[in-house]
This record gives sequence, C-alpha cells and structure tokens, in this order.
Amino acid sequence: MKPNQQYQKGQLFTIRYFRILPLTFVWIVLQTGLYGYIHLNGFGQFIANHLPVGSVFLLVIFAFLLNPILSRFGPTAPFNTAELTLCWVMITAAASVPGYGLMEFIFPYIAAPAYFATPENQWAELILPHLKEWLYVTNQSALNKFWVGINPYQTIPWQIWVRPVAIATIFGLSFFFSVCCWAVILRRQWVERVRYTFPLVQVAANLTQADLNQKAFQPVFRNRLFIFGITFAVVVHLIRGLHQFYPFFPNIPLDYPIRRFFPNKPWLAIVTGWPLLFRLRLSVVGVTYFLLPDVTISIWFFFLFYKFQEVAISAFSIARINTQQQVMGAVLVLTVVSTWQARKHLLAVCQKTFTNPVNSALVDDKSEPLSYRSALLGMIGGFVFMGTMAVTMGMSVWMAILFILLMWILATTAAWHVSNAGCLLVNVGFTPFNFFRMIFGGRALGVRNLILLSFDRSSIPNWSSQSLMAYSIQNFRLANTHHLRSRSMKLTQWMLLAVVLSIVVTFFTTLTWIHREGAVNLTRWIFNVGPGAMRRAIDEILNPSPPNLPGILSAGTGGIIMSGLIFMRQRFLWWPFHPLGYALGVTWAPSRLWFSTLIGWAIKFLILRFGGFRALRQGQPFFLGLIIGEYFMAAVWQISALKTGVGYWGGPPS
Repeated sequence: MKPNQQYQKGQLFTIRYFRILPLTFVWIVLQTGLYGYIHLNGFGQFIANHLPVGSVFLLVIFAFLLNPILSRFGPTAPFNTAELTLCWVMITAAASVPGYGLMEFIFPYIAAPAYFATPENQWAELILPHLKEWLYVTNQSALNKFWVGINPYQTIPWQIWVRPVAIATIFGLSFFFSVCCWAVILRRQWVERVRYTFPLVQVAANLTQADLNQKAFQPVFRNRLFIFGITFAVVVHLIRGLHQFYPFFPNIPLDYPIRRFFPNKPWLAIVTGWPLLFRLRLSVVGVTYFLLPDVTISIWFFFLFYKFQEVAISAFSIARINTQQQVMGAVLVLTVVSTWQARKHLLAVCQKTFTNPVNSALVDDKSEPLSYRSALLGMIGGFVFMGTMAVTMGMSVWMAILFILLMWILATTAAWHVSNAGCLLVNVGFTPFNFFRMIFGGRALGVRNLILLSFDRSSIPNWSSQSLMAYSIQNFRLANTHHLRSRSMKLTQWMLLAVVLSIVVTFFTTLTWIHREGAVNLTRWIFNVGPGAMRRAIDEILNPSPPNLPGILSAGTGGIIMSGLIFMRQRFLWWPFHPLGYALGVTWAPSRLWFSTLIGWAIKFLILRFGGFRALRQGQPFFLGLIIGEYFMAAVWQISALKTGVGYWGGPPS
C-alpha cells in the first residue's frame, strides 16, 4: 500500500495532501491567532478545551457545507475520512499552544521580574540575582511597550523577545514531545485492553466520517433526533446571543446564582474557592450521555462531597488543611495503580526497545503511530533534555528529577480523565510549587528552586484544558475508530508539525495583540500570574515554611480513600462510584461541569429506566446534536465578537 493510501471498511482512500494540507495550515494560523486574541481580551468562554471549538467549527463546515457541495462533482470529489481525520488531528494538536496552552503564560512571566522590581519589594536583591538573565526580559524600553502598549508609529522590539521565549518554548516543547511519545506507548493498553470509552472521540468520529455511499450527508446527520438536537441548541444560543446585543430581547438563563443564600461561615465555603455553581451547558449534558453511569454519578457526587468537607473545615477552623491536598494523594495513587496495571505491557515495551527487535516478538507495534523503540527512547530523551535545561536554569538535580516526574504524573492524570470521562476541562488542582513546598518546606527547597517552581504556568501549564497528551491519545483512538493506519499517515509527525507552526504564529500574534493594547488593559488575571509568581517566591524566601505535616496527612488520607475506591470498583460489580470523580477534586473544572453532568446523568437514567437500552441507543443523535449545535453557535458569537467587541459566555464550557 502506498504511504498516502488508507483502507476504511474495505474501501481504499487516497490522502490528497495537496488539498487537505493547505486548508489545514490556513486554519491553524487563523485558529491560533484568534484564540489568543479572544482569550487576551476576555471575549468569551474557554474555546480551547479537549474538544476545541475551532476544530469542531471547521469540521462542521466540511460536513455540512464543503462535502455536500463537492459531492455534486463526482463520488471522489468530497474529502474522505482519512483526509478529515488528518485535518482534525493537526488542528486539535495546534490548539494546545494558544489560549491557556503552552505559550500564553510565558509572556507575563518573562515580562514581570525586571519591570515590577522596586526597592520596596526587594525583588532586585532577593530574586533577580538567582535568575539567569536569558530567562527574562531586562530591557526597560521593551517592557514599557509590552505593559503600556505602543502607538501606531512605534515598532515591536521582536529581537528582545526571541531568546527568552525560545528558551521557554523549547523547554515546553520537549515536554510535549515526551508525553506524545508516552501516549503512543499507552495507546494499546488504554484503547484495546482496558478499553476506555473516549467519549469526546465519538463527536470527532461523526464529524470526520465521510459517507461511504457518497451521500451528501452521512446517516447520523439525516437523523431527525440529531436535527432536533442541533436546532434546539442553536435556537437557545441564538436567543441568548441576541440578548447580549439587545438587552430588551428575551433571555434564556442558563446560570442560577446562589451566593446570596450563604452569606456567613461556615456555609460561605459552599460559594467560595471553587464555588458550587448551578450552570447548565448543553454540550456537557450531551457529552455526559456518552459516559458510563458510574463515571457520571462520581463527577457530581464527589464534587459535592468535597464542598461539604470545606464547610466542615471552615466550621472547625482547621488550619493548614484543604481539600486540594487530598487530590494530591489521590492523583499519586491513581498513577501508581494505573501504571502497575499496565506493567506487563510496559515491560514488554522495554524488552522490545532494549533487545534485538528482529528476535523480539513480545509486542507487535506495526499498528502503532511510532515504533515502541522510537516512542520509549523519544520519551526518555525528551525528559533528559528537560532535566538538563532545568539544571542549566539553576534548579538542583534532585529537584529537576522530581519536577519532571510530577509533571509526567499530572499529564498522565489529565489524559486519564479525558479518556474516561470526556472532561472538556481538567484542572489538576495543585501546582509543583504547592506540592513540593508542602512536602519539603520552603527552607529545604532553596531559593533558586523556589523561584523556578513559582513559574508554575510557564511552558508546562497545570491548567490542563489543553493537554497535548490528551489530544494525542484521543487522536490515536480516532484513527483506530476509522480503521486507519496511524503510522503510514504519520499522525505523530503531523501533530508535532502543527504544534511548531502554532508556536510560531502564537509568538507573532500574541505579542502583536499585547503591544497594540498594552498588557495592563487586557484580561487582568492572565497578566497577574507573572507578578503573582514573584510574590509567592518572595514570601517563601522571607518567611520559609516548614513541611506541612497536616497537609501531608491529608494527602495520605486522599491516597487511602482512592485506594479504597479502586479496590471496591475492581471487586464488586454493584459499587456505584468511579475513582475518577474523587481524583477530579474540587477545582475549576468540576465547579463548572458538575451541574450539567448531574442533569445529563438524570436524563440518561430516566431514558434507561422507562425506555430501556434501545431508547438509550436511539437517543444518541439528539445529544450529539446538542454538542455540535452549542459549539457551532459558540464559534459564531466569538467570530462576531472580533467585530463588535461584545463577548459571549454560556457556551462550551464556561
């Protein structure tokens, strides 16, 4: 078979790169630039998530407009499944860079240290001597232009920004490459053996599936329930969007504030921190319909469980303990257990890599995106390169090793959440800075480690709404769904190329947006992360904290509870809870998603109770329509915001 040909259900497809690649590259450039602009200006919801709005919007254009038109010119004229899959793979990988991905937080971090250093805050004496000068921008003229903005007659000093941005980007890109290789290694274990459900892939699979009978629309898009679902979502968001422009126009409220009901302690804890939000999102309800029952009930149940713990902590004024510490222990146990369950596969991969591949038949990797030898050596090489860079920046060797290990754990956890629960957003809930300060205390970490760890969103964001590992393993699952050959399609290589292109575009577009408006005039919390990192570091330097024994015990409690949940689920079929819900914790993501998940779970329960499995299966097109309809309207209103400056909140997932 030629490299650009693919079989799908007995039919041979030719990937016409000359058609699909130019369109894909153009869309990556547009998507990357617009994501950054929309997020920097706070025009709307978090459009870059594990089912990116821009990616869904483009595939909707393919499915409902381009392919029906092209089908009039002959059966081979429309874009086929392999071409649409390649397009999806590249644009989703590229979505991991702008927005809250790899690049956006780099700029506030490298622009803050020298600009905000004053005699009063002592940064120049206590922090800057411990930072390599090539890690941040020192030119005051360039920094003034960044924070205040430039007039039409001034130019952006690009050369000042190239070196620190390139260093931070290379560090992050090496991590991206490593976890992409790790996703290749885990693909067979998660897809073929454990058989995770990958609910978000079902949306992508329908959008990238070309009709084999050469009809204008594939069968699911001709389904009446699908049409009703997409129409319902479009009408709801059309009305809400018009209300944004014309307040006299009727509104359909999807949020119900409850803060006024809990003004005093301890019940105030319900609506503070990551608050209990009654927020309905149709796309989340739609995704929930495709989840396993124990996953859906666990997401909302354990969020409420954590919130009532916070009420108890507030009532008894327990110091130095919070629910995030339980999540730390839960995540560590989850990673250890899932790695142990994959031990036979991982051992076989190691043997395949480090013995003669000709004589090794332990693992057949011909159907994998990369050979196991390339994937394992690539992952190890990427992590070693990261560690070398971290030590060169000033981090101690032991800290660099633990830091990389923790980031590997967090990336694996985020991908696990997305693969099992279709989490559009995953906020792990703790940072390396908080974790290591709790374990070792500030004094034991040392000044340089504290400073470098405080940059907890630069290059490797803990905000995991755009995890490349999650994108990667979902894309490999998508190719498997369509019976496509990932290696002959070179999916891994195309994903990394898309990421590099997105990095280049993000560098130019983000700096352009920032200099045009001035960072102080853009979304405040994004640019506060730079000074905030410095303040965290200086506080710990001046007043170093000891190891947090209550916090460590709380993390241990979380680990024990997680172990019990895993044990009960594996031993008893009647056990209703999935460990995933407990590992999600009480963070930004479940705070926004729990209520919609509860509604989706209740609807699915009622359909199953009164209609049985047949009704459950027949209802899938309606909920697929909810997802696509809400995403489409979110994209429409975001595009309109570029012209009007009127943002739109209420789509997926905000």
